[in-house]
Amino acid sequence: MKYINYIAFSFVLLLLCGCNNWLDVKPYDQMAEDELLSKEEGFKKLLNGIYIDLNAEELYGQTLTVEMVEILGGSYKIGEDPATWGNYIDLNNRNFSSQYWRNRLSSTWDKAYALIRNCNTLVEKMEAKRGLFTGNNYNLIKGEALALRALLHFDMFRLFGPVYKLNPTGLSIPYEATTDLQVQKLLPGDEVMQRVIADLKQAETLLQNDPIISVSRPLQGGSTVSGDNFLDYRTLRLNYYAVQALLARAYHYISSYPGEQQEEYKSQARQYAMGILQIAPQHFPFVDKSNIFGSPRNVDRVFATEILFGLTNPQRNLLFKNNNDPDHRPKPVLTMDPDLMEAPYFGGGEFGGSTDDYRYIANWKKTGSTYYFYKYADLTDVGRIDNTLVPMIRLGEMYLILADLYDEVEERPLMGEWVNKLREHRGVDLMDEASYAPRFLNYEVVRELYGEGQIFFFYKRNYSSILTVFEAPSQFMRASEKLYVVPLPDTEIENRQ
Repeated sequence: MKYINYIAFSFVLLLLCGCNNWLDVKPYDQMAEDELLSKEEGFKKLLNGIYIDLNAEELYGQTLTVEMVEILGGSYKIGEDPATWGNYIDLNNRNFSSQYWRNRLSSTWDKAYALIRNCNTLVEKMEAKRGLFTGNNYNLIKGEALALRALLHFDMFRLFGPVYKLNPTGLSIPYEATTDLQVQKLLPGDEVMQRVIADLKQAETLLQNDPIISVSRPLQGGSTVSGDNFLDYRTLRLNYYAVQALLARAYHYISSYPGEQQEEYKSQARQYAMGILQIAPQHFPFVDKSNIFGSPRNVDRVFATEILFGLTNPQRNLLFKNNNDPDHRPKPVLTMDPDLMEAPYFGGGEFGGSTDDYRYIANWKKTGSTYYFYKYADLTDVGRIDNTLVPMIRLGEMYLILADLYDEVEERPLMGEWVNKLREHRGVDLMDEASYAPRFLNYEVVRELYGEGQIFFFYKRNYSSILTVFEAPSQFMRASEKLYVVPLPDTEIENRQ
């Protein structure tokens, strides 16, 4: 990775309606590190800068949400005409040797580790300057920084690491926990995950007095942000409950390996996911039906109240414009195969699909024979907070995790039971729990998490085949390590030579 010896951020001024100080930052490109971190406010600005840079195209502003990882997860139908589909053909075929994809992967890796290094700078500098901090801010800032460090490592591991279910000790990625400029060794996957969990556990402890625990302010459609936002609207930051949800995600991921600790990991994943469900009615209530069927001008497409942690990106509309907009020029426009839309995902029958599904009504529009994905399209009232939200972890995933922990044949009714608890809030009929099957759960994952960058990782965790074309001889991309293991980027390989 390419290291930097100073802190530099390309700060973005977020112009949210009614908001003058949310992530209130100014361009400190030339400010020396010591000057920036001489006051508590400087630590806040550094932390806010990390959140802002998560919206970069290399990370969650495109690559790790609606585009590259969604293609890897089979979310879009990629054609074979090079004039139309270009580099996406290589990606779909897992050909990462082209210069384009080598550069793209390097950019994602470099950006993630640059932000990890900024997290490390923040954490290390805080220790010597504890006297600067007022109230509970030391714990909040450090807790969020550790959680961000864990989040970024976890996603780099899920992308570039081995299939954990098959090879948990395979060499994967370095875990950067200091500002040391020395190249860190590649760690076995299980060690990376233990460090991810350790950082999240420490963050959980530091955030145990997070204001979100005592003051619940769910993000409603139409909300605007004002006030001291460092202590308010905590769903826009890696808050206490979001950290617990990430722990559920992490334990769920490593519980895929059938080793001696599998049941312990399943128990931890279940405990954390259940904990979120217990507090959800107060803090993260299910989307109000009226926000789906009310004004078609401002449909709550992201189900804002259900987001445990989301980024606020004032250019979110570009996720739609550059990827899913039917008017995108030059094409291609990324869309799901119509046969998949009309059969397992939103068609009728045994698969659980329905055009009455809130997720279909809010996010999809049909023109001719093509279905277009509108989750990130601008609302009419562009100043609304939900017009900027990019979900990072949501309530529905907790139900899917709980369902996925039951993988034995005799446990399938319990899998179906947890899916039905989610479906009760999606406007669709319940599934037959007695005959529920893992492929039905895969369909539910697609319905719930489409466009949010989690489908590929869910499949990789389970080493599942990927459904691409319904009821055809080649309907599945069969599970293989080639399908799921992305090679380390050139910048990291060159760093080790």
